[in-house]
Amino acid sequence: MRVLLIEDTPRLAEAVAEILRKSGYGADVAHIGADGLAMALTGAYDAVLLDIMLPDMSGMDVLRELREAGSVVPVILLTARQGVGDRVAGLDAGADDYLPKPFHASELLARIRAVTRRPATYRPNNAIEACGLVLDVAKLSVQVRGGAVAVELTPKEALLLEAFMGRSGSPVSKSDLAVRLWGPHVSLADNRVEVLVHALRGKLEKLESPARIETVRGVGYRLMNGQLAG
Repeated sequence: MRVLLIEDTPRLAEAVAEILRKSGYGADVAHIGADGLAMALTGAYDAVLLDIMLPDMSGMDVLRELREAGSVVPVILLTARQGVGDRVAGLDAGADDYLPKPFHASELLARIRAVTRRPATYRPNNAIEACGLVLDVAKLSVQVRGGAVAVELTPKEALLLEAFMGRSGSPVSKSDLAVRLWGPHVSLADNRVEVLVHALRGKLEKLESPARIETVRGVGYRLMNGQLAG
């Protein structure tokens, strides 16, 4: 399992990351909210540990943007604030749990185990929009914004398109896509990502969509709006 830690204090971040790695988790660290949000939106993580006090944007803003993008990744808020109101606000914003600082390693690990056992059902809006497309996650379908025709998707195709729409215009690596779709132990030796991208491209063509999936040489792919890109 992979855990993303978004924490601006380097010493604490490295200490927590070391605890996670010694416990068998893959651990990545982001020190600012914008970087953490971009990493979380790749869908490559099983849980996110999110500090509320960040230098560029608050953890609450990161959480709201993550949920508005349709991500269902479990989020545990980390904060030195002890007030009940802060906890309620975090849970109402879409957090799965709340852990006050300082905390014991054993409690942190127990809470990660707890939130990753829960089914990922939180999604404030089944519709995700980007690049002129509207993806209905619940119905597994996509259509052009304002269009009357929808194309059905397989669950894997929907996950793939969701990953692209969460970072529309920005490259998403093949490795991140593979982990999102098939788990952290997937091998990149085969061409499963390429095959799925080819199938999704075909369905977008059926819609006569302005959006297209571009290959980014040496990196992966990105979703672009053809009308805007010219």
